[in-house]
Amino acid sequence: ILDALDECGSRKELMGVIKKMSAWQSQGLHLLLTSRREGDIETTLGRILKGENILCIQTEAVDHDIKSYVRQRLSDEESLQKWKADTTIRQRIESSVMEGAHGMFRWAACQLDILGECRNRRQLLQALADLPPDLDETYNRILGAIKKSDIPYAIRILRWLAFSSRPMMLAEVAEIAAIDADRRPGFDRDEVLEDPLEVLSICSSLVTLAASHSVDSDSRYDVPVGSVVLLAHYSVKEYLISERIRQSKASIYSMDPVLCHQHIAKCCIQYLLQFNTPHALTEE
Repeated sequence: ILDALDECGSRKELMGVIKKMSAWQSQGLHLLLTSRREGDIETTLGRILKGENILCIQTEAVDHDIKSYVRQRLSDEESLQKWKADTTIRQRIESSVMEGAHGMFRWAACQLDILGECRNRRQLLQALADLPPDLDETYNRILGAIKKSDIPYAIRILRWLAFSSRPMMLAEVAEIAAIDADRRPGFDRDEVLEDPLEVLSICSSLVTLAASHSVDSDSRYDVPVGSVVLLAHYSVKEYLISERIRQSKASIYSMDPVLCHQHIAKCCIQYLLQFNTPHALTEE
């Protein structure tokens, strides 16, 4: 099973592997591939698959799965269990999220995260009455809700997670919050997050934790076993680098890939230069 072909960073190589595998004509080999509709992927798969083996999943087909997902989170998630005894509210949450999802799991997940933060019935009803119409507005609201004092940390964290060459360990991200290439010294130890898990509260639904052994990282990099921090969904990076965010209220979070790579390189060099050790770099 190869899920989300469109999210693969080395898509050309992956499509080449799939073409080779299809040429094997092995009776015992079965592949299930999923992807959004991208031109190069459709072209490649169209050449190696029969038409009857290509299915376009319609919104209606996904709705049942989203409903099951919503019910599961309402039942099991601690932040939403406060409404467990209120059948009317639970039904209202389910119907509102289902009506707005339009087949998007990611949209539904973000709304449940937001609804889980509501402390009372009034807050919840207000949130349900003002659900964002799409994923762009959802991300705008999440970014807009970040505390002013946390904005510099959020920008640093999101920049590194979006453009780092390998998955970032939780402890590493706690230090990333304290690195700014535009100041001297670049690393301020007093800004290191005392509790690394604060990364999740700073960036809210935009990031998530995973075990490093479950991350599909490049084998060239040695990623220690433990918790890694990831962008919660491929669409987060897509939005951060899009033209749409530049025209929004969240434009401060807009990212240019070239500039971000340059900034990360500067941060790495400054970090190494800052510490007076036998192996530290010199200014030269």
